[in-house]
Amino acid sequence: MDVTDPLYQRALLYLRAAGHETGARTRLRLQEHFHRCRADRQDLTAATLLPQLHQWFDLPGQAHMPAPPRLVRGSVGYPGG
Repeated sequence: MDVTDPLYQRALLYLRAAGHETGARTRLRLQEHFHRCRADRQDLTAATLLPQLHQWFDLPGQAHMPAPPRLVRGSVGYPGG
């Protein structure tokens, strides 16, 4: 496992942002999960990894992030806009 792997770094950033401690034990557990997934030939992408982090680690808060606000077209009041 290359710790400079962008997916590994993204997972650490996600864990840190979720309020999980990201010390040596967490990093080792994350590396073990990566090795297991790759040994099982699971497709490991950001889309599949981030939901799995909630299964692998006890993250505080909700299991899924709330949906972003709905995009709507707005106006700043310019003529013709």
